[in-house]
Amino acid sequence: YAEKFDEMSSITNFGIQPLVFLSGSFYSIDKLPKFLQTVSEYNPFFYMIDGFRFGFIGKSDGLLTFGFIYILILSFLAWWISYILYKKGYKIKS
Repeated sequence: YAEKFDEMSSITNFGIQPLVFLSGSFYSIDKLPKFLQTVSEYNPFFYMIDGFRFGFIGKSDGLLTFGFIYILILSFLAWWISYILYKKGYKIKS
């Protein structure tokens, strides 16, 4: 949706980066209040970081199978939206 080169980083700066920091990358979500634990369980970056952590130290905060399925579904949705936009020719210069 960016019109200029400078606007391309807005999704990273204001969307992805806060989600990564709030996903338990520097702490265990067990230390959060129950409400914020519930919010963190909807964060897809939580499951990515949790799977990465499990690969290194063998400990995870969430369910690995649920995280895998959740990330798989979100990846498929992102692919589907990209496919539809590509088929429509959204913002493709000809």
